[in-house]
Amino acid sequence: MERIDRMIRSRCKYPECQVKKMKNIEINDAVMHVPEGVCKVTEIIERDLSRYGIRQYYVLVPVYDRGTKIYIPTDAGSDKMKSLPEKDEVLQIIDNIPTCESVWIDNDKERMESFNKIISRCDHREMMALLHTLRNKHAEKVRTGKKFHSADERIFREAERILFGEFGYILDIEPSSVAGFISDRLEAAAN
Repeated sequence: MERIDRMIRSRCKYPECQVKKMKNIEINDAVMHVPEGVCKVTEIIERDLSRYGIRQYYVLVPVYDRGTKIYIPTDAGSDKMKSLPEKDEVLQIIDNIPTCESVWIDNDKERMESFNKIISRCDHREMMALLHTLRNKHAEKVRTGKKFHSADERIFREAERILFGEFGYILDIEPSSVAGFISDRLEAAAN
């Protein structure tokens, strides 16, 4: 598995593919929490929610599911939450989509393990390369009259939900509008 991780990292054209972990988290900060997506820190509380006794927790509310609350211990919060990229970084990631290299792995089991790791790392460039790869593979399967593997479809939907939710929040558009925004931007750049 370590070999697969190295292979994915080496295929990524961006050596800075490390996700920025959170420091100095404050109330009203927007953060990324996988698998929930973009969340707002609504409060910091002390509660006895675990076998460890009374601890401090960040209370997160997903911006696209306000009925959910997530409690993250403050002493483990930086491992569970990531900072959001700036708008210019998101636009740069979008502009670099045509140069994304494929992260496809032929072996189904290794591919699923690898793709799940990409999603869990929540690295924007890796996830965009994953989406680009899966979109191309899907188109190839359609052209050849073959079915797209259901596990690949599931990974595609999860990566799209996470990445488009984050990009939508940063670009101040609905997540469902992100694909159109990307297409329009890439088309304008090509002309």
